[in-house]
Amino acid sequence: MEKKKNSFLLNSIITLTRQVVSIIIGMLLLIVIARALGPSGQGKYTLITYLPLMLMTFLNLGLNTSTIYFVSKKEIELREAFVTSVLSALLLSFISIVIGLIIILIWGDSKFSSVDSTILLLSLCALPFMFLMIFLQTIFQGIQNFRLYNTVLVIQQFGTLFCMVLFLYIFKFELIGAVLSFVLGYSLSVLYSIVMLFKLYKVEFSLRYFSWSYVKQAISYGLKAHISNMMTFLNYRMGVLILGAFLSPAAVGIYTVAVNLGEKISIFSQSFSQVLLPRIASSNKEEDRNKITALVSRSIFAFIICVSAGIFLFSDIILLLFGKEYAESSFILKWLLPGLTVLAVEKILSNDLAGRGRPDLNMYVSFANVGINLLLNLLFIPKFGVTGAALASSITYIISFMMKVFIYGSVTKQAAKEFLLVKKSDIKMFMSILKSLKRKIA
Repeated sequence: MEKKKNSFLLNSIITLTRQVVSIIIGMLLLIVIARALGPSGQGKYTLITYLPLMLMTFLNLGLNTSTIYFVSKKEIELREAFVTSVLSALLLSFISIVIGLIIILIWGDSKFSSVDSTILLLSLCALPFMFLMIFLQTIFQGIQNFRLYNTVLVIQQFGTLFCMVLFLYIFKFELIGAVLSFVLGYSLSVLYSIVMLFKLYKVEFSLRYFSWSYVKQAISYGLKAHISNMMTFLNYRMGVLILGAFLSPAAVGIYTVAVNLGEKISIFSQSFSQVLLPRIASSNKEEDRNKITALVSRSIFAFIICVSAGIFLFSDIILLLFGKEYAESSFILKWLLPGLTVLAVEKILSNDLAGRGRPDLNMYVSFANVGINLLLNLLFIPKFGVTGAALASSITYIISFMMKVFIYGSVTKQAAKEFLLVKKSDIKMFMSILKSLKRKIA
């Protein structure tokens, strides 16, 4: 058990170090867009890219989550997972594009009146690559190759950043250049994923490896997680959508910068969660599952509190990087931080429940979250504007966290302090691992 625990932590720390690169690229990308487009352009870019993001989120049927679960349990061969994922991604992206075209034709003039329809149509070109990226990336997560899993994300972000600099600052393409960069970033990550699967795992694309039985299994398992993910997406982005309906694109831009900056703290919990889901799914011992998740959860909770406190104190300085137009984003970020802090821990508990084959529990909580968030946004935004959206989100995240703590404690028969309050033994273990890493580096 001790060897597995150390291996888990080492994988998580290695994943974290690679994702620090992702944080840096993500920050640079956010700064480039914010400075090049301004609050209004940033808001328009956010609303435009939300169209393909929502279509992909709502129509992926949870097949990406199923891939992690079944590949990690070795219930499907890698070549079958690859071919089935590719064909499923292409089919679902085609359906998404058709629905997107209908949305633009019917609501383009009213809901996207400030945006050229040509740019909206361009954003739909990202859908095949978006589906392929998440489906192929989760194959790497299922086989627990976290180096490749994280590299796919870094390539997508770096490709987008490179294209943004090229199109926005050199060619001066403005908004259309930003959306084109969004498309190209995903396409580069898909190309890398396919090359690595062919080169390292010798997969081949043949229709005979397509498995209808796996699709049925995947949809049966994935739909519960899928519904939860849809509700979670709405929960996270509810403020942006309602701000877009009530206020100007500039208000959306100011709020988006604060949200994107605040969500960077979740990278720490994601690093452990990405390792946690396949590990929990592949483990047959309840005691091992409980110990691993409890250790991760309470350690991350203590760490995230410290990180959030630092961001709270220095948010004014950090926002100077984005320009004086985004000064209000610092105030918004401070309202978001309490909710984002506990949200980072909730993600760990959610991945544990999914790994135990109980994504339905996450689904029930997500339904409640959307209702609470919608009500609070409708109450607060007309009265408090952008601050109201931040307050609504933070309160919703805190309520969601409390529900998840209760549910997780009931499922695992553990007291909340076991997976929320750090222990002396945790500190000793991390010190030991850091020493081990130093010896390996030396």
